[in-house]
Amino acid sequence: MTHSSRYTSRTPLLLALILSLLGVLCFSTLAFAAEQLVQISSDPFTNPDSNHKTQVEPDTFAFGNTVVSTFQSGRFFDGGASDIGWATSTNGGETWTHGFLPSATVNSTPPGVYARNSDPSVAYDAKHRVWMISWLGIKNPSTGPVDVLVSRSTDGGRTFGPPVTVIADGQFNDKNWTVCDDTSSSPFYGHCYTENDNASNNNLVQMTTSADGGLTWGSPQTTPDHACVIGGQPLVQPNGTVIVPIDDCFETAVLAFRSTDGGQHWSRVTLAAQILSN
Repeated sequence: MTHSSRYTSRTPLLLALILSLLGVLCFSTLAFAAEQLVQISSDPFTNPDSNHKTQVEPDTFAFGNTVVSTFQSGRFFDGGASDIGWATSTNGGETWTHGFLPSATVNSTPPGVYARNSDPSVAYDAKHRVWMISWLGIKNPSTGPVDVLVSRSTDGGRTFGPPVTVIADGQFNDKNWTVCDDTSSSPFYGHCYTENDNASNNNLVQMTTSADGGLTWGSPQTTPDHACVIGGQPLVQPNGTVIVPIDDCFETAVLAFRSTDGGQHWSRVTLAAQILSN
Protein backbone atom coordinates (compact mmCIF):
# COMPACT_ATOMS: atom_id res chain seq x y z
CA MET A 1 0.00 0.00 0.00
CA THR A 2 2.77 2.44 0.98
CA HIS A 3 4.86 1.63 -2.13
CA SER A 4 1.80 2.00 -4.32
CA SER A 5 0.96 5.46 -2.95
CA ARG A 6 4.51 6.68 -3.54
CA TYR A 7 4.42 5.45 -7.12
CA THR A 8 1.07 7.12 -7.70
CA SER A 9 2.27 10.43 -6.28
CA ARG A 10 5.36 10.50 -8.53
CA THR A 11 3.53 9.75 -11.77
CA PRO A 12 1.86 13.16 -12.21
CA LEU A 13 5.13 14.93 -11.38
CA LEU A 14 7.05 12.85 -13.90
CA LEU A 15 4.36 13.36 -16.53
CA ALA A 16 4.36 17.09 -15.88
CA LEU A 17 8.16 17.21 -16.23
CA ILE A 18 8.05 15.31 -19.53
CA LEU A 19 5.30 17.56 -20.91
CA SER A 20 7.25 20.63 -19.80
CA LEU A 21 10.39 19.44 -21.55
CA LEU A 22 8.41 18.59 -24.68
CA GLY A 23 6.92 22.07 -24.61
CA VAL A 24 10.33 23.70 -24.36
CA LEU A 25 11.64 21.49 -27.17
CA CYS A 26 8.69 22.29 -29.43
CA PHE A 27 8.99 26.01 -28.68
CA SER A 28 12.74 25.96 -29.40
CA THR A 29 12.15 24.04 -32.63
CA LEU A 30 9.48 26.48 -33.76
CA ALA A 31 11.64 29.46 -32.82
CA PHE A 32 14.57 28.00 -34.75
CA ALA A 33 12.34 27.28 -37.75
CA ALA A 34 11.04 30.86 -37.64
CA GLU A 35 14.55 32.35 -38.02
CA GLN A 36 15.07 33.65 -41.53
CA LEU A 37 18.29 33.30 -43.49
CA VAL A 38 19.78 36.70 -44.25
CA GLN A 39 21.88 37.27 -47.35
CA ILE A 40 24.75 39.53 -46.36
CA SER A 41 26.50 39.96 -49.73
CA SER A 42 26.38 39.10 -53.42
CA ASP A 43 28.92 39.10 -56.24
CA PRO A 44 28.75 42.42 -58.15
CA PHE A 45 31.61 41.80 -60.59
CA THR A 46 31.23 41.25 -64.32
CA ASN A 47 34.78 40.53 -65.56
CA PRO A 48 34.42 37.79 -68.20
CA ASP A 49 37.27 35.55 -67.01
CA SER A 50 35.85 34.36 -63.68
CA ASN A 51 32.80 32.47 -62.45
CA HIS A 52 30.23 34.95 -61.22
CA LYS A 53 27.44 34.85 -58.67
CA THR A 54 29.98 33.05 -56.50
CA GLN A 55 31.15 33.93 -53.01
CA VAL A 56 33.24 31.17 -51.45
CA GLU A 57 35.70 30.16 -48.70
CA PRO A 58 34.36 32.47 -45.94
CA ASP A 59 36.03 33.17 -42.63
CA THR A 60 34.26 34.90 -39.73
CA PHE A 61 35.46 36.34 -36.42
CA ALA A 62 33.46 37.89 -33.59
CA PHE A 63 34.55 40.21 -30.80
CA GLY A 64 31.80 41.42 -28.47
CA ASN A 65 28.74 42.24 -30.57
CA THR A 66 30.80 42.85 -33.72
CA VAL A 67 30.99 40.08 -36.30
CA VAL A 68 33.12 40.40 -39.43
CA SER A 69 32.96 37.89 -42.26
CA THR A 70 35.19 37.80 -45.33
CA PHE A 71 35.07 35.75 -48.53
CA GLN A 72 36.19 35.47 -52.14
CA SER A 73 33.83 37.00 -54.71
CA GLY A 74 33.85 36.06 -58.38
CA ARG A 75 35.94 32.89 -58.09
CA PHE A 76 38.23 31.91 -60.97
CA PHE A 77 38.11 28.26 -61.98
CA ASP A 78 41.87 27.87 -61.53
CA GLY A 79 42.20 29.88 -58.32
CA GLY A 80 41.71 33.34 -56.88
CA ALA A 81 38.85 35.80 -57.11
CA SER A 82 37.78 39.09 -58.64
CA ASP A 83 38.08 40.65 -55.17
CA ILE A 84 37.69 39.90 -51.47
CA GLY A 85 34.35 40.83 -49.94
CA TRP A 86 33.47 41.62 -46.34
CA ALA A 87 30.29 41.91 -44.28
CA THR A 88 30.08 43.39 -40.78
CA SER A 89 27.44 43.33 -38.07
CA THR A 90 27.78 45.49 -34.96
CA ASN A 91 24.70 44.07 -33.24
CA GLY A 92 25.38 40.37 -33.07
CA GLY A 93 24.19 39.55 -36.57
CA GLU A 94 20.86 41.40 -36.58
CA THR A 95 21.86 43.78 -39.38
CA TRP A 96 24.83 43.90 -41.74
CA THR A 97 26.85 46.28 -43.88
CA HIS A 98 29.07 44.95 -46.65
CA GLY A 99 31.60 45.90 -49.28
CA PHE A 100 34.77 44.87 -51.10
CA LEU A 101 38.42 45.57 -50.44
CA PRO A 102 39.68 48.72 -52.19
CA SER A 103 42.96 49.01 -54.11
CA ALA A 104 43.33 45.24 -54.15
CA THR A 105 42.78 43.82 -57.65
CA VAL A 106 42.22 45.26 -61.10
CA ASN A 107 38.49 44.78 -60.42
CA SER A 108 38.50 46.73 -57.13
CA THR A 109 37.28 50.30 -56.65
CA PRO A 110 39.73 51.97 -56.84
CA PRO A 111 41.73 49.34 -58.73
CA GLY A 112 44.86 47.71 -57.33
CA VAL A 113 47.89 46.01 -58.85
CA TYR A 114 46.85 42.36 -58.47
CA ALA A 115 45.12 40.30 -61.14
CA ARG A 116 43.34 38.23 -58.47
CA ASN A 117 43.24 37.75 -54.73
CA SER A 118 42.47 34.77 -52.53
CA ASP A 119 42.45 33.03 -49.12
CA PRO A 120 41.00 35.76 -46.86
CA SER A 121 41.07 35.40 -43.09
CA VAL A 122 39.83 37.92 -40.53
CA ALA A 123 41.26 38.89 -37.13
CA TYR A 124 40.74 41.59 -34.51
CA ASP A 125 43.43 43.45 -32.58
CA ALA A 126 41.69 44.56 -29.37
CA LYS A 127 44.62 46.66 -28.13
CA HIS A 128 44.75 48.84 -31.24
CA ARG A 129 41.03 48.41 -32.10
CA VAL A 130 41.82 47.30 -35.62
CA TRP A 131 40.04 44.68 -37.71
CA MET A 132 42.26 43.00 -40.30
CA ILE A 133 41.54 40.91 -43.36
CA SER A 134 44.66 39.09 -44.53
CA TRP A 135 44.73 37.82 -48.10
CA LEU A 136 46.92 36.69 -50.99
CA GLY A 137 47.64 39.01 -53.90
CA ILE A 138 48.20 37.17 -57.18
CA LYS A 139 50.04 39.24 -59.77
CA ASN A 140 50.25 36.60 -62.50
CA PRO A 141 48.13 33.44 -62.14
CA SER A 142 50.53 31.46 -64.34
CA THR A 143 53.90 32.48 -62.91
CA GLY A 144 53.29 34.39 -59.68
CA PRO A 145 54.51 35.95 -57.49
CA VAL A 146 51.92 35.71 -54.71
CA ASP A 147 52.19 38.29 -51.92
CA VAL A 148 50.68 38.26 -48.42
CA LEU A 149 48.79 41.42 -47.43
CA VAL A 150 46.35 42.78 -44.85
CA SER A 151 43.59 45.33 -45.26
CA ARG A 152 42.81 47.25 -42.04
CA SER A 153 39.67 48.76 -40.58
CA THR A 154 39.91 51.36 -37.81
CA ASP A 155 36.17 52.12 -37.63
CA GLY A 156 34.83 48.84 -36.30
CA GLY A 157 34.76 46.96 -39.58
CA ARG A 158 32.56 49.49 -41.38
CA THR A 159 35.22 50.33 -43.99
CA PHE A 160 38.62 48.89 -44.96
CA GLY A 161 41.64 50.76 -46.24
CA PRO A 162 44.24 49.98 -48.90
CA PRO A 163 46.42 46.91 -48.38
CA VAL A 164 49.52 46.76 -46.20
CA THR A 165 52.29 44.40 -47.27
CA VAL A 166 53.12 41.51 -44.97
CA ILE A 167 55.38 39.60 -47.39
CA ALA A 168 56.30 40.61 -50.94
CA ASP A 169 59.47 38.68 -51.72
CA GLY A 170 58.79 37.52 -55.27
CA GLN A 171 57.91 34.03 -54.05
CA PHE A 172 54.73 31.94 -54.30
CA ASN A 173 53.33 32.41 -50.80
CA ASP A 174 50.22 30.45 -49.92
CA LYS A 175 47.68 29.51 -47.22
CA ASN A 176 47.88 32.62 -45.03
CA TRP A 177 46.09 32.94 -41.67
CA THR A 178 46.14 35.82 -39.18
CA VAL A 179 45.33 35.93 -35.46
CA CYS A 180 45.88 38.52 -32.71
CA ASP A 181 46.62 38.36 -28.99
CA ASP A 182 43.51 39.90 -27.43
CA THR A 183 44.15 39.05 -23.76
CA SER A 184 44.91 42.31 -21.93
CA SER A 185 46.98 40.52 -19.25
CA SER A 186 49.21 38.83 -21.84
CA PRO A 187 52.78 40.18 -22.07
CA PHE A 188 52.27 40.30 -25.84
CA TYR A 189 48.83 41.93 -25.86
CA GLY A 190 48.35 43.55 -29.28
CA HIS A 191 50.74 41.27 -31.16
CA CYS A 192 49.27 39.86 -34.37
CA TYR A 193 50.66 36.82 -36.17
CA THR A 194 50.33 35.81 -39.82
CA GLU A 195 51.22 32.28 -40.89
CA ASN A 196 51.80 31.15 -44.47
CA ASP A 197 53.81 28.60 -46.39
CA ASN A 198 56.29 29.43 -49.14
CA ALA A 199 55.43 27.12 -52.03
CA SER A 200 58.51 28.33 -53.92
CA ASN A 201 60.71 26.95 -51.14
CA ASN A 202 59.50 23.44 -50.34
CA ASN A 203 56.38 24.77 -48.55
CA LEU A 204 58.55 26.37 -45.87
CA VAL A 205 56.49 27.60 -42.92
CA GLN A 206 56.71 31.36 -42.31
CA MET A 207 55.49 33.42 -39.35
CA THR A 208 55.29 37.21 -39.48
CA THR A 209 54.49 39.47 -36.51
CA SER A 210 53.04 42.96 -36.11
CA ALA A 211 52.89 44.92 -32.85
CA ASP A 212 51.28 48.11 -34.16
CA GLY A 213 47.83 47.08 -35.37
CA GLY A 214 49.03 45.66 -38.68
CA LEU A 215 50.68 48.87 -39.91
CA THR A 216 54.10 47.19 -40.17
CA TRP A 217 55.24 43.57 -40.15
CA GLY A 218 58.57 42.03 -39.26
CA SER A 219 60.68 39.71 -41.36
CA PRO A 220 59.25 36.21 -41.83
CA GLN A 221 60.55 33.69 -39.29
CA THR A 222 60.59 29.91 -39.71
CA THR A 223 61.09 26.93 -37.43
CA PRO A 224 64.59 25.62 -36.61
CA ASP A 225 63.85 22.47 -38.62
CA HIS A 226 62.58 24.45 -41.64
CA ALA A 227 59.30 22.53 -41.61
CA CYS A 228 57.52 21.64 -44.85
CA VAL A 229 53.84 22.42 -44.15
CA ILE A 230 50.45 23.48 -45.45
CA GLY A 231 47.34 25.06 -43.98
CA GLY A 232 48.20 26.27 -40.46
CA GLN A 233 45.90 28.23 -38.15
CA PRO A 234 47.73 29.95 -35.25
CA LEU A 235 45.98 30.29 -31.89
CA VAL A 236 46.98 32.51 -28.97
CA GLN A 237 46.62 31.28 -25.40
CA PRO A 238 45.74 33.72 -22.56
CA ASN A 239 49.37 33.71 -21.36
CA GLY A 240 50.59 34.89 -24.77
CA THR A 241 51.92 31.56 -26.04
CA VAL A 242 51.15 31.09 -29.73
CA ILE A 243 50.44 27.54 -30.87
CA VAL A 244 50.23 26.70 -34.57
CA PRO A 245 48.56 23.41 -35.54
CA ILE A 246 49.40 22.63 -39.16
CA ASP A 247 49.54 19.77 -41.66
CA ASP A 248 52.82 18.50 -42.99
CA CYS A 249 53.25 19.26 -46.68
CA PHE A 250 52.20 15.73 -47.68
CA GLU A 251 49.07 16.02 -45.51
CA THR A 252 49.88 12.75 -43.77
CA ALA A 253 50.24 14.23 -40.27
CA VAL A 254 49.12 17.10 -38.08
CA LEU A 255 52.07 18.98 -36.60
CA ALA A 256 52.34 21.82 -34.11
CA PHE A 257 54.90 24.45 -33.14
CA ARG A 258 54.84 27.46 -30.86
CA SER A 259 56.34 30.74 -29.71
CA THR A 260 56.61 31.90 -26.10
CA ASP A 261 58.31 35.24 -26.76
CA GLY A 262 55.84 37.15 -28.89
CA GLY A 263 56.91 35.73 -32.24
CA GLN A 264 60.64 36.42 -31.97
CA HIS A 265 61.44 32.71 -32.09
CA TRP A 266 59.50 29.57 -33.01
CA SER A 267 60.02 25.99 -31.86
CA ARG A 268 60.63 22.89 -33.91
CA VAL A 269 57.48 21.10 -35.04
CA THR A 270 56.14 18.19 -33.02
CA LEU A 271 53.77 15.43 -34.12
CA ALA A 272 50.18 15.96 -32.96
CA ALA A 273 48.43 13.19 -34.92
CA GLN A 274 48.69 10.98 -37.96
CA ILE A 275 46.19 11.52 -40.77
CA LEU A 276 44.68 8.20 -41.84
CA SER A 277 42.68 7.81 -45.04
CA ASN A 278 40.92 4.82 -46.55
